[in-house]
Amino acid sequence: MTDTMVNPLQDRPSPAQPHERPSAGRILSVGVRKFFLFLPLALLTLWTLAPFFITLSISFKRRSEVFSNPTSLPTDPTWAPYIEVFEREGFQGAFMNSVIVGIGTTVLTLALAVPAAYAFVRFRFRGRHLLLLFTLLPRLVPSIGIMIPLYTMAASLGLLDRRITLVLVYSGMLLPLAVWLLVGFFQKIPRELEEAASLDGCSTVQRFRYIILPLTFPALLTIAVLAFREAWNEFTLVLVLTTTPGKRTLPYELFLMQGGSGIENYPAEAAFTIITILPFILLYSRFEKYITAGITTGSVK
Repeated sequence: MTDTMVNPLQDRPSPAQPHERPSAGRILSVGVRKFFLFLPLALLTLWTLAPFFITLSISFKRRSEVFSNPTSLPTDPTWAPYIEVFEREGFQGAFMNSVIVGIGTTVLTLALAVPAAYAFVRFRFRGRHLLLLFTLLPRLVPSIGIMIPLYTMAASLGLLDRRITLVLVYSGMLLPLAVWLLVGFFQKIPRELEEAASLDGCSTVQRFRYIILPLTFPALLTIAVLAFREAWNEFTLVLVLTTTPGKRTLPYELFLMQGGSGIENYPAEAAFTIITILPFILLYSRFEKYITAGITTGSVK
């Protein structure tokens, strides 16, 4: 029996192959793929930002320039439209009403949605899934469809032309969405954290205060921003539930500006719009990462 010859170089790793450069066709294919991926994003960004920049440009123009050069940048920028808005009778009152109603809606929505969502997730009771589904049904009804019932109820209770009425109505409109987002977020929190706290002697209130609330900060901030925005921008119900100038909010005041001064006063209307949306731009740019985390986490259940 003959011995098999063993090649000493057989088990050695082969020398590293030189890095292969991608071919021109592959580079072209990757470039075309990226182009078609980013093209919709670029079009969506342009579609979103174009109206804002056009409004911003008009807000620095004079009335005559708006009609002579409607699409160009202002040749002689002026702060006169903004000064006209700030000096307008009723603007400061409407601004304060919007702030009060917005803060009240935010606080009440969080005060009701947080314990409700926690109860849906942590407590076991019959029909909770069906009840959670029913909480979303009011969100499907458009605001114009509940105008007459809300007006009738407010008139019968003597709550017309009051800020508290707007706070209650807006909170009721936001509550279904807030509960659903918070339910999805609470389900991501492990039960073991609360069980460990229970072994250490923490009560339900203490667990909720020191464990749940700190972990749900992104979701709470998301709900707060959504609630404040809803109260800040809503117009239809303000038109129905308020009758005196001292109780109206900014959307109603903008409507009166269009009806009182005529549609030709585009610079003042554009300046009013910029002043209205500027707080949300600053707020969202500051808390964007928390808001995105709250929406994406709460939407997955």
